[in-house]
Amino acid sequence: MRIEAHAVPKAEQRRVLGTDFYHGGLLRDDIGGLHPGKFFAGLLQAAAAAGATVHGETAVLGFAAKAPGFAVETARGTVEANHVIVATNGYTDAVDPWLRRRLVPVRSRIIATAPLSNNLMAELMPQQVMCSETRKLHYYYRPSPDGERILFGGRDGSIAGDPSWPTQHLKRALADIFPVLEGVAITHSWWGHVAMNRDMIPRIFSRDGLRYAVGYCGSGVVWARWAGQKAAWQVLGDARARSALEFRPPPAIPLYNGTAWFLPAVYAWLGLSDRLGRARR
Repeated sequence: MRIEAHAVPKAEQRRVLGTDFYHGGLLRDDIGGLHPGKFFAGLLQAAAAAGATVHGETAVLGFAAKAPGFAVETARGTVEANHVIVATNGYTDAVDPWLRRRLVPVRSRIIATAPLSNNLMAELMPQQVMCSETRKLHYYYRPSPDGERILFGGRDGSIAGDPSWPTQHLKRALADIFPVLEGVAITHSWWGHVAMNRDMIPRIFSRDGLRYAVGYCGSGVVWARWAGQKAAWQVLGDARARSALEFRPPPAIPLYNGTAWFLPAVYAWLGLSDRLGRARR
């Protein structure tokens, strides 16, 4: 497989990104961005066209082996299935406590700036690219689809409620990268869960007759579709089911039962590591 990529030295950085914050970077021409909501809508439409029946707003309350497959108890009744694929990822709950001890839900938050002028957007995002970093607490950002705003995201160290400090933290980080945006208005802030595991590798595996596709560590838009398709091919006995992502389950996390009580401390430590690393440059 050929990867279309080339290094961008700091002296040439501003032709790609309007900041002096970084020490150069890597530009890939073979990947891009997409609208997750539209992507999901397309998948749902394709599934319906293929004859799948989709039951939204239907919580799974439990499942148990029942020859030749499983009985799955839901909020709307019990169904029987020959195969079950568990793909709950960042929204894994107590229905599967074994899996819950292996996946840590982490909030991924995005903020959106107020509309910026065409001249300013052209200065900050001259090539309209998707951006990410190599910091431990890295940020990811892009121009909005209409090219008028910057959408800026990062990991959120909160575990309950919807406090204001993560939004303010992202706003400060945005201004660190683009000082001209100091004081810019933030019009939207939202979050959702991603799922981390101890070795930070997505995977497909089987246990007690169940198939799992989980652990995307913040890259679920890409990997969830891929791993889900592989798991479905396994059910169908299709040779295309083979994947390098199929291996042992992720290890359990000691003293963890679904509430990430340790996350604020981990978040603070990673942030300190990033600041110390930058200070040594």
